[in-house]
Amino acid sequence: MAKGTTIILLKLEGVLQSWGDHSKWDYRDSADFPSKSGVAGLLACAMGMERGDPAMAELASSLRIAVRADRPGVRMVDFHTVKGEPRLMTANGTPRGEDKSTIVSRRWYLQDASFLVAVDAGALWTPRICQGLRDPKWPVFLGRKSCVPSRPVLERVTEEYTSVLDAIFRYPAVSENGERRSPAGLRYECEEEWGDSSLYTRADQLLSGERDFALRTVYSGIVPEEETPCT
Repeated sequence: MAKGTTIILLKLEGVLQSWGDHSKWDYRDSADFPSKSGVAGLLACAMGMERGDPAMAELASSLRIAVRADRPGVRMVDFHTVKGEPRLMTANGTPRGEDKSTIVSRRWYLQDASFLVAVDAGALWTPRICQGLRDPKWPVFLGRKSCVPSRPVLERVTEEYTSVLDAIFRYPAVSENGERRSPAGLRYECEEEWGDSSLYTRADQLLSGERDFALRTVYSGIVPEEETPCT
């Protein structure tokens, strides 16, 4: 059988995950799927790349990803307060106003979710990413540093599939009792259009090693029955 594209399969599972799309100031949201910037950050962390490294933007632009929600999880919100005496300080070390002695924020999470992420990183990045995932320079996390994976994130590296979309369509899902089952009815998100997928945009295309993002077009749909031919 002819070899396909080298695909890195990740399993993102944990008690909590959080993948912000529009987080700003005191409101911290979470999307239903891992963000591309979050996946790029996870890989960069495993490889030991510092924040601000311009190579992070090169990494993000090289990635093609597709995500399947094997277990979408349950959404929860943490009502979070931070108090300082006499006043809280800003990030640059200056005191906040008198009315800012307490900050109230709401932070959203996904509980007990499980995602299969197929990554095509190209010939340049794939060996470095695999090495980093097998022997991480720093601990990786699922969107936020408080969200620790409950298992190794590297599932496998394979050439069995022709694309990331093909991988999430055909890679077996696991049911609650641990048995393999057809991934029928599971939602997915990908940059490739297929069938009756719906189109929308996400602000998660990393532009630099800092917090600079661009809009990215993605498609969402339902994974077909296992026996359905894949494009």
